[in-house]
Amino acid sequence: MSEQNLFIAFDNKKVSLNIAKILLSNGIKVNKIAERVSDLLDVNRYYNSGTIITGYCFDNQYINYIVDHLSSSFNVICIGKREQLDFCDDDRIFKLAVPLNKTDLICSVEMLMTVDSRYKPGNTKTQSEERLIQKAKQLLIDIYSMSEEQAHRYMQKKSMETGRKLVEIAKIILEI
Repeated sequence: MSEQNLFIAFDNKKVSLNIAKILLSNGIKVNKIAERVSDLLDVNRYYNSGTIITGYCFDNQYINYIVDHLSSSFNVICIGKREQLDFCDDDRIFKLAVPLNKTDLICSVEMLMTVDSRYKPGNTKTQSEERLIQKAKQLLIDIYSMSEEQAHRYMQKKSMETGRKLVEIAKIILEI
């Protein structure tokens, strides 16, 4: 796996450490465990991009507030109750409902980090490539409770940020 920036931020340090332990035991490096919202928001100053894993509520601040104050090059995995996650409407928020499955956590982190890593663009878009794009969108919809529009915007954004075609982003998502 390529080297990416990963941050963990929960209001309960024990939860943060447990998640870090799971990720580290699967070969995923954690850059920082934040203990306060200000620490979490400081990643903007020191890192250009990354993925943040947090709970729906961190120091009584809503996840949307945190996302609004992060650079657009950061993705957020939000863990919480399904009814709480319905309020997360930013296309950079990937939602994982509790109880949390370790495999879902690991796969989600790997997918986000892989999409942000280096992949070469493909050639022209065919019907089979269009089906791949639709399958990848459906996967994002099913796993992260995104709307079709949010899934499409996310894939477009990653395509533009990485200089890769949409079909390549879809392939990366479907590989994980």
